[in-house]
Amino acid sequence: MCGILGIQNIHVNKAFIEENFDKALLSISYRGPDANATKLFGDKAILGHLRLSILDLDKENNQPFQIDNRYWIVFNGEIYNYIELRVELIAAGYSFRTSGDTEVLIRAYQHWGEDSVNKFNGMWAFAIYDEETNKLFCSRDRFGIKPFNYANVSGQFIFSSEIKAIISYFPELKVPNYNVIANYCRKSTGAQIKDTWFKDIFRLEPAHNLVIDNSGINMYRYWDYPRKVDKKINFNDAVEKYRELLSDAVHLRMRSDVPVGFTLSSGLD
Repeated sequence: MCGILGIQNIHVNKAFIEENFDKALLSISYRGPDANATKLFGDKAILGHLRLSILDLDKENNQPFQIDNRYWIVFNGEIYNYIELRVELIAAGYSFRTSGDTEVLIRAYQHWGEDSVNKFNGMWAFAIYDEETNKLFCSRDRFGIKPFNYANVSGQFIFSSEIKAIISYFPELKVPNYNVIANYCRKSTGAQIKDTWFKDIFRLEPAHNLVIDNSGINMYRYWDYPRKVDKKINFNDAVEKYRELLSDAVHLRMRSDVPVGFTLSSGLD
């Protein structure tokens, strides 16, 4: 678990209040006890990150992380197949200065663009800022495991892992959305929908990308649940296929440079 926070000006030139931004970032400091930092891009954007170190513990991996003095990233999550992607990117001519998944993620974006998310096996919420073009590319994993909340306040787009940080910077957003709160109480409708408990604060939905450039804000779905089912597969083949998928998933998730813990329950959810 890490924490991300950022603001980008959209067709406005409002100064960022750095003291308030730092205060907002530290309001969720428990998400990243190992490092915290911010990066200001004049009157265009500001990014902040709180790090919980899992892969490649070296401080070289602290964020906001940059490559080529152009692309900057704040990232919460883990790309489980980063080793395989790293090999593929090296074959394509890229070099790496770290051994973690953050640099693989941002290099993948550099190589494949917005389609890079379709290459990832993992859980993520991240924002990549292209300093050269003033473009912000944000993405949330397929099932919404990692949180990504945002608001647009008079031309300033703010995003964060937690609503608490957004409200810290923009206290005027502390307005309840009673319909959403009521639906949660009645139907347990919650983290998978766009609306939050606050009227003008929203979630980036699972399996969605969000892009901010000179044309404004654009959101789109990059993945949906598979619709095709192999109804002809026999029981034994289905068992073996499930075994392969489960073994691969466990193997990838065991990659860590810190101790790994397990939380187990009975049954298949």
